Amino acid sequence: MKAMAGAVLLTLTGCAPGQAVAGAAPHGETKMEKKLFAEGVQRFTFRDWAGPAMPVWTYRSPDTPADAPVLFVFHGALRDADNYVDQWLDLARRYRIVLIVPEFSKKAFPGARSYSHGWFTEKDGTPRPADKWSFAVVEPIFAAVKAREGLTAATYSLYGHSGGAQFVHRFILAGGGPHMARAVTANAGSYAMTDPAVAWPFGLAGLPQGLWQPAKVFALPVTVLLGTDDTDPNHHSLPRQPQAMAQGPYRLARGQAFYARARALAAADKLPFAWGCGLVPHVGHDNAGMAPAAIAILFGSDRPVPGADCAAVPSER
Repeated sequence: MKAMAGAVLLTLTGCAPGQAVAGAAPHGETKMEKKLFAEGVQRFTFRDWAGPAMPVWTYRSPDTPADAPVLFVFHGALRDADNYVDQWLDLARRYRIVLIVPEFSKKAFPGARSYSHGWFTEKDGTPRPADKWSFAVVEPIFAAVKAREGLTAATYSLYGHSGGAQFVHRFILAGGGPHMARAVTANAGSYAMTDPAVAWPFGLAGLPQGLWQPAKVFALPVTVLLGTDDTDPNHHSLPRQPQAMAQGPYRLARGQAFYARARALAAADKLPFAWGCGLVPHVGHDNAGMAPAAIAILFGSDRPVPGADCAAVPSER
């Protein structure tokens, strides 16, 4: 997927930590917003792409240098970007990383199709232009935040949990972005299996032509991260479409099936396989519980062995 061209034009809605910003609650800032702004979090409205204007939350601690790593965090189906920012703040400080959390509101991005499935088509099936796909916003946001913060990072990493993990792994299967370094997809509820006989978003059939490039995709350093206790078959937000149910009864099983299917396809086609699978012991469907293990994988030295069976990973507490 090509980076968006053109100058980066930002409409800032927050000028300094702690200030009210456009887009806050109608009667003032929420308690969470007040907390985040007081912590030094900023939020701006991003418009420099063909899709809807959207809030983007960013955090950079005072001692985080210009050459710091950059991490995108993608929220789940509740579209609660503020909670995800809050749960990642301490880790961002400890690892001195720049945090970017785009907010895909339900109004601007209605339903999973418009957010985590890529928004390749309208509701009636009409194809959307490539620059309006939800996946197309990642690269220009990266460029915008680099310009705003004066960053020198050449690449970014990705982390998504639940609905955000659905976004991240499908973004990767659809080619990712030219500046993506590595990614962690945690506790997705359903997957686009690497199966050309199953229709997108649960398989590869119908994916826009030219996006699926298995040699490139399997060579990316991707970790499928799964909580060992994410095993509730009746979880309120577990996708229940027939295609999703065919992937397994709960999230842990579906993630293991996704990883196993991808590994088997790479082996059958004799392609290098850089993916790994990590298990976070005693954690269920909980972003806060998964984040410490994810950051250790992304920016630490302990990573799952590529191509090996799913195994427990250390967690940075």
